[in-house]
Amino acid sequence: MSLTYCEKFGFDADKITERLQWLELGTTDHTTAQQLQKDIIQPNADTIVATFYEWLPTLEEARILLVDDELVVRLRQAQSQYLLNLGIAFDQADYFESRLRVGQAHVWVGLSLSLYQCAYRYLGDLILRHIDYQHTDARKLTTFMHKIIALDMSLAIETYHLTHVRALEESLDRSQRQQKTLRMDAATDSLTGLANRKTIIDALGRVLQQPRQESHPVVAIMADIDLFKEVNDTHGHLMGDKVLAEVANRIRSALRDFDEVGRYGGEEFLLVLNGASLTTSKNIAERIREHVHSQPINLQGLEIQVSISLGVAAAHADETTDSILARADKALYAAKAAGRNCVVIADA
Repeated sequence: MSLTYCEKFGFDADKITERLQWLELGTTDHTTAQQLQKDIIQPNADTIVATFYEWLPTLEEARILLVDDELVVRLRQAQSQYLLNLGIAFDQADYFESRLRVGQAHVWVGLSLSLYQCAYRYLGDLILRHIDYQHTDARKLTTFMHKIIALDMSLAIETYHLTHVRALEESLDRSQRQQKTLRMDAATDSLTGLANRKTIIDALGRVLQQPRQESHPVVAIMADIDLFKEVNDTHGHLMGDKVLAEVANRIRSALRDFDEVGRYGGEEFLLVLNGASLTTSKNIAERIREHVHSQPINLQGLEIQVSISLGVAAAHADETTDSILARADKALYAAKAAGRNCVVIADA
């Protein structure tokens, strides 16, 4: 169920009462509103509208909006209806609803707030011209006119303001989401959904710079799919890509929530374990190896058995990114030389 304009813009009974109090519109003004309609507006509505639409096209911005005769006819009808309701039951939610709707309609057609204010001033002046200032009630009618014009204009301005603020908020939200998406795209490997090479190396660099206890070092693990070239040569690169993506999923599922993993390049992965002992890190590496090798990868009925080799290096004091990567890579090559599908710990 859609919200009314009063609900959308927060005009409950208290806020309606507050707005009327600001403008000193009270119960006695209802009688004046009826008199204004009977003596001034109703007898002169056609003339007021005709004069208004003779003046409006003289403004360049308005002329651009008045694109065809049919639109002008509809606008004149709406203007006449608006005049014949001006001030009637001004303290009711329906009155506020109709005025907020008018403001929203002007926003939709692209009418600037400045033009709206100037045009409304001119419309009010046209009504005031028909008041006989020799009449005993002229001052009362004029005072009421100023108050009801101020009420209607304030509601339209409220609509303009809140609509544009919300549009800006939505635009900012879209922009932030787009920026977040762009940042994620820039930091993510498109094939595996893991962090890309730069992102995972930067992550390793950050944790190496953080203070850490000697019993819980930073650990880097280099992992490489065994004989991956044979997968590509036998089944094609499309199948190879799917195997690579599935291996990435299996690696991720074997890690702790706060561990980090990225695609280092080709079929090679870099894992960063922060706050893990060497024993824990070796257990995690073994779990990854088992996750990858325990079940064949099933692709469209084709089962492909793969394995992975891993080299584990615990960071030394003041170790650099390059040095720990070199040690993990050396351990990885030792795992390959040992027959693949195994875990090797780097020399201390």
